Amino acid sequence: MSFPTGPTPPPPPMYPASVPLSPEPGGPGLSEPQRLVNTFIAPAKTFEDLRRNASWWAPWVVSAVFTLLFAIVVTQKIDMTHFVQQQIDRSPSAQKRMEQLTPEQRAQGVAIQATATKVVFYIYPVLILIGGIIIAAVLMAVFNFVLGAEVPFQRAMSIVFYSFLPWNIATILLGVSLLFSADPNSIDFSANPMPTNPAFFMDPQGNKFIYAIVSSLDIFKIWAVILLGLGFSTASTNRKPAAGTAITTMFVLYAVLVLCGAAWKSIF
Repeated sequence: MSFPTGPTPPPPPMYPASVPLSPEPGGPGLSEPQRLVNTFIAPAKTFEDLRRNASWWAPWVVSAVFTLLFAIVVTQKIDMTHFVQQQIDRSPSAQKRMEQLTPEQRAQGVAIQATATKVVFYIYPVLILIGGIIIAAVLMAVFNFVLGAEVPFQRAMSIVFYSFLPWNIATILLGVSLLFSADPNSIDFSANPMPTNPAFFMDPQGNKFIYAIVSSLDIFKIWAVILLGLGFSTASTNRKPAAGTAITTMFVLYAVLVLCGAAWKSIF
């Protein structure tokens, strides 16, 4: 016996079988030597890799090694007593203080300063570390809270230490100059020992304000400023701010710092 039935329902729609999505291809990160080299030839690659691994020890160690080697050269080639006396002769305030002392006190004061200067040269790697921490904290605050970037503190430290790597070139060149100079004491490495900025050709005893401004137009200083701006832009998680904005911000900060330093030097 057959029973009446309603209209046959349409077959269920056929959907293609879901295919699991494969993860985006991603090669291995850069090694530390690659990051160091790319800082000079392809800095964006280095700063991009900091988002994967924000280690900062490699550039700091490199800078520490070159700084210690430079300290050895300086303390062997430079008469520190002569160096300290040279700095006193350039500072009117220091000269006034010395004039109030007896000859014996002056000699003793210069000797103490010469010893202290040697110590400073040898502990400079520690000073670099402390300075890097301070600079990273200040720049992280500026870029995160003012420009909306997302850069953690450790990554900010990495950006700072990688950005300062070009200064090691200046350290190497100056060390070589001291080694091969007929009179190392004639090299004024405390001011402008190399023609990397126009102030090298100026009289440091002239207008100190202008001299400080012109000294800031240094190849290695400008290089570091550009790298800092590029680093905070590229290494930011949200890619804010744009590279041009970040670099411009760094130049503004650098200009303010230079003006303050120039004003201070012109007073003392």
